[in-house]
Amino acid sequence: MALAGGEPQPLSIPADDAIKVTISARRNRLAFLRYKVDTNIWAAPAVAGVHSQPLKLIASTREDASPAFSPDGQRIAFASSRSGNFEIYVCGSDGSNPQQLTTMNAPDTGTPNWSPDGKQIAFDSRLDGHSDIFVINAEGGSPHRLTTELFDNELSTWSRDGDWIYFTSEQAGRPQIWKVPAEGGAAVRLTKSGGWGGFEGPDGKSVYYYRDHAIWKSALNGEGEARVTDNPQEQDFRLRSNAIWLLDSSTSPAKFEVLDLSTHKQTRLGVVDTGPPANGPTSFDVSPDGRTVIYTPC
Repeated sequence: MALAGGEPQPLSIPADDAIKVTISARRNRLAFLRYKVDTNIWAAPAVAGVHSQPLKLIASTREDASPAFSPDGQRIAFASSRSGNFEIYVCGSDGSNPQQLTTMNAPDTGTPNWSPDGKQIAFDSRLDGHSDIFVINAEGGSPHRLTTELFDNELSTWSRDGDWIYFTSEQAGRPQIWKVPAEGGAAVRLTKSGGWGGFEGPDGKSVYYYRDHAIWKSALNGEGEARVTDNPQEQDFRLRSNAIWLLDSSTSPAKFEVLDLSTHKQTRLGVVDTGPPANGPTSFDVSPDGRTVIYTPC
């Protein structure tokens, strides 16, 4: 850009993913770092006592992350930067026929999550510098924006009846769990003492979330908060059926565990080879039948 101002012009050099640019003292040379991460999505059995070689399920030469099974287990939504920017894609449960679903052209788009009927996908995107929640038809179309506040709103999940979308927002000064009508409308704050990554409970009357190295549960009005289980490594978790699934990547190979909410019995299902750490978005999901875990290396 000219010192006097005006429109910025692209340089005629191959500088994809360039960061931290500097100019030499003679002003005839340019140096920069190239940020490049290549992560893939893998699948492994979620069965106690089984430790097999993971299967590379979804791959590209860029970042593939945040996989999510559809309710019928037939499709997977995921985020990928294969087009140059992170966008949401959908493919078969075996990784076949990936199709780009969004064209946000934003700095970051991710964490897709299917509606209970499998017809819509919620996700977050930094379209205007901060993260907001969007919903798009699972077959494509224009996304519908649900949040507009000038705060980070992210990590969307659906209520069991599909009427509400839970998300994490910093608009109250620290991360809290909120919910917003799936068709649009005013958001409602749920937690009072902080929370991250909310999931509606099996009874449809509670919400589970992470805070202070533990997973907590409270009523939808924030009352009756109770500690459910320790989570010292801030490990990712999912709530499926009547169980909390945890992937502890603090060890290598990573440990995969499930906590039955009826019996409060926690079982180690086995280990997962997540490979070396990758500086990029990570996540995992469990198939509806509870037999397969899909994940991005942590």
